[in-house]
Amino acid sequence: MRFFREEDEMAGRHRTHRLAWISGAGVLAAVIAVVAVFADRYQGQEEKPAPAPTEASQTQPESAMSVVLATAESRTFEDRLEVAGSVLAERFALVSARIPGTLDDIFVDEGDYVEAGKTVLFQTDSVKLKNAVEIAKEQVRVAECAVAEKQALLEKTQIALSQAKTDLERYRDLNERNAIARQAVEHQQLQVESLEAEVRHIRTLIDLAKAQLEQAKLNLRIAEKDLADSAVKAPVSGRVSQRMKEPGEMAGAGTPVVRIDDLSRLEVSVFVPAEYYERIRPGKTIMRVRVGTVDLGEVPVTYKSPVVEPKLRTFQVKALIESTPPEVVPGCLADVTLVFDARQGVGVPSKAVLDRLGRSVVFTVVDGRAKMVPVSVGWEQDGFREVLSGIAAGQPVVVMGQSMLDDGDPVRVVDNQEGDQ
Repeated sequence: MRFFREEDEMAGRHRTHRLAWISGAGVLAAVIAVVAVFADRYQGQEEKPAPAPTEASQTQPESAMSVVLATAESRTFEDRLEVAGSVLAERFALVSARIPGTLDDIFVDEGDYVEAGKTVLFQTDSVKLKNAVEIAKEQVRVAECAVAEKQALLEKTQIALSQAKTDLERYRDLNERNAIARQAVEHQQLQVESLEAEVRHIRTLIDLAKAQLEQAKLNLRIAEKDLADSAVKAPVSGRVSQRMKEPGEMAGAGTPVVRIDDLSRLEVSVFVPAEYYERIRPGKTIMRVRVGTVDLGEVPVTYKSPVVEPKLRTFQVKALIESTPPEVVPGCLADVTLVFDARQGVGVPSKAVLDRLGRSVVFTVVDGRAKMVPVSVGWEQDGFREVLSGIAAGQPVVVMGQSMLDDGDPVRVVDNQEGDQ
């Protein structure tokens, strides 16, 4: 029984494999049939001749490209450099204390107008310096008294000397008449010589006293000068732009207390790349300046730095601006154009110039067709390109639609911009 059951199971598995093989073969045959049908249809379509062109298609006109024209015009072209600069005061002063000390008072505020040599700005240690002046005056009086004392002593000694000389002459007379001894004459001679030496000594003392008097007077002048210098006056006329200290703070040489800017003469300063150094010539190179909405016109360069700054590779250039309006003050940003050269030439809008096969061309319109014209170009500025040859002033050039044109293409002008570029 077990044998027959295993034989039946093997027969069933054989029938299952046979059915699966038959089903796969049928699917493959169906796919081959479909591919054959589509291949026949595609071959039939390829063998079908193309329809002959109709008469209407042969007579259809070429489509015209719409273009916009502009007129080449005579313009001034410049070789120039545009940079940003700053407005500065040509003359300014950072005013420091001449005499170190405590600031007694500051007499000006920011914005005040000051006059050179007249307006007192601030003062330092006035009490101490006034006392120093008084002490110096007393020293002068003491020195004067010393001179007067020595002169009085000289007069007294000269009188004694004169009396001693008179006595010496009398003693000699008496000695010749044997009225007195020789020792008395010699004693009187020594008295005269002693008084003469005393006179010379007193005169030396007088010279010393006079020198001390001059020294005392010099010390007085120094003290008075220090007192005068403690009240610092404006070195330049202008307006106080900064006040860096307040009363009670220490001030000294090299420590600014106020800054004064002379607004009557301003200058524009710019820093230019080093490669332009040889092209800028003071007195000849023109600087065109604009500050905000204020056009300051054209001024010549007045200063070029003798050196190039080694870190940034730039150098400073300045131009003096005279008669500036009140809204232009130091610190304003200036738009500066340095003009190296200028010439008159024919200009076309920059977009009209194309590069075709490594050469510059423009398109013009002749009898309804595009004409490609090779040109030589120069400088470019303000949206215009200088044309050195190929186009004359007054000729129209294509400024819109030109990138799709070829020489001889039909065109349709939809707008003609008469020099409004």
